[in-house]
Amino acid sequence: MMKKAIALMMTTAMLMSMTAGIVSADRREDPAAQTAAAGESSKQRLDPYAGDEIKIAYIAHDIGTPNNQGWKEGIERECGSWSNIKVDSYGAEEKAENQVQIMTDCINQGYNAIILQCSDGTALAPSVRQAEEAGIPVITVNLDCSSDTIHSALVMAVDYDAGRMAAEKMAEQLGEEGDIAIIQGVPGLTRTDNLEQGFRDTIANYPNINIVDAQSASFQKDTAMTVMNSFLQSYENLKGVFAINDAMAEGAALAAESANKKGEICIWGADGEKDALAMIESGDMAGTIYTNSWDEGSTAAKIALLMIGSEYSYTCLTETPKVIMEPIVVTAENVGDIAEEDRW
Repeated sequence: MMKKAIALMMTTAMLMSMTAGIVSADRREDPAAQTAAAGESSKQRLDPYAGDEIKIAYIAHDIGTPNNQGWKEGIERECGSWSNIKVDSYGAEEKAENQVQIMTDCINQGYNAIILQCSDGTALAPSVRQAEEAGIPVITVNLDCSSDTIHSALVMAVDYDAGRMAAEKMAEQLGEEGDIAIIQGVPGLTRTDNLEQGFRDTIANYPNINIVDAQSASFQKDTAMTVMNSFLQSYENLKGVFAINDAMAEGAALAAESANKKGEICIWGADGEKDALAMIESGDMAGTIYTNSWDEGSTAAKIALLMIGSEYSYTCLTETPKVIMEPIVVTAENVGDIAEEDRW
């Protein structure tokens, strides 16, 4: 499909720009300019495709969520053709301190690359820096570490623009008027904040749409049901809800159905997981912003293997390279265009 081709082209372009930047850095006369501010790296080149034994760790915020399972499967698919490449997956049970400990263990065990979804960007920044200095490339997925911590790459779905696109389509569906609410993720995370800001900035262009409330459900479906029930009790004329991820949108939809308001409230999510797509088809949800998480995980693995197989390290970078996956606005009108093999 076109989105896969675009994602591949974006990945290739990013890798080419990384290499171009590295070549430029190698030609500088000032040796200090070749080292990133974070410190030196002890990285050694291995060849994943020539039989060298490779270990990659995937460390998730919460391994059980559909997004994380999608990334995990994408990583495993990318590496699965080589018996010498081993992928180990770890869940942090939504706790940054658990991720810090897992990162320490993986560094001590000599993993060759780490793919990380940061539970807390500030808390994980020292661990990311430690891994890179130990010669272990770190590729973050969606939830990044602090922006001043340079590392090998970030692979992400759109955030601000996802909020913008959801707001534009929701406004159209509402006839540009009505009371709406937001179900937040974990405040303070870059992706959460950017999604919400994109939504708020865009909805502000519609003077007859009012955001009456915003509460966090920490990305969890069950918590979102509780939050949605609170909205329904407090706001009799509630017409729309934007949830920062699909799991929370699904929880909101279930609460609306229990209150005999199925299809009466315009409920939006962001991610594009298969359960959300099914809810759009059944009329429980109004839409989502779809990103192929399998492709996202596969892209992260491609970059990890590239970094393992090259002599270059993060010290040649002046900022963390980013690959932004292609988003699709999905509603009842086009949900059927998402093929079964692309539903993660």
